[in-house]
Amino acid sequence: MKTSNLSFILVLLFVSFSLEINANGIKDNQEFTLKVIGLEQTDYEYIFRLKQESIFPKVNLDCQSFFNGLHFLSKEEKIIDRIDLDSHECEQLFLMIQKMEGKSLCLNVQLVKGDLSIDQSGSSCL
Repeated sequence: MKTSNLSFILVLLFVSFSLEINANGIKDNQEFTLKVIGLEQTDYEYIFRLKQESIFPKVNLDCQSFFNGLHFLSKEEKIIDRIDLDSHECEQLFLMIQKMEGKSLCLNVQLVKGDLSIDQSGSSCL
């Protein structure tokens, strides 16, 4: 009985440490590329889920909140990181992605600097 309880506790500790290491690995990767394929509407009028391929499970383009920008989310939809955009930049990015529907667009992100560069040709996507 006692060894099974101890084994269970050790497994729980291992899983906990593994999850923490994985979350820190995402946060430490400060430069990455998002391959954007399109947009999906959310429950909010000016918040869109990007159809994308990146190290983040979910990415929202938020042009509705007080702080507009790209929000990088966990599977549980908690914000891991973000890049702030002014309302004009947010609208322009939305229109650009909407116009490219069916093709890919690459967003090169540098979280530390808060920089975002766009490759409309899709050639810089990994």
